[in-house]
Amino acid sequence: MSSTGDAGRVDFSFLDRLAAGDQGLMREVLEIFLEESVGWRTRLGDGQGPEAAEVIHTLKGSGRAVGAHALGDLCEDWEMGEFEEVSGILGELDAVEAEIRAWLAR
Repeated sequence: MSSTGDAGRVDFSFLDRLAAGDQGLMREVLEIFLEESVGWRTRLGDGQGPEAAEVIHTLKGSGRAVGAHALGDLCEDWEMGEFEEVSGILGELDAVEAEIRAWLAR
């Protein structure tokens, strides 16, 4: 598997550099991301609730922290008012989660 994964949603080499090559730390960070994503989805809902902006801001930073730069960029675009629907963000989150699970299973 390449450093960015098959679909290229997650730049694992970015996270590897942040973790100074510590694969155990990378696993821990990625597992936490997956655990947290369940709550983010619940709180985000359809994107119209009062917590939507907070969740999307958290997703932006957390996504970028694990190397999911496109997810972070989508969240930033939403924050800037470029679109209102969250379906694209959720679709990207789906792809990121799948890629992380595949990396963790290797």
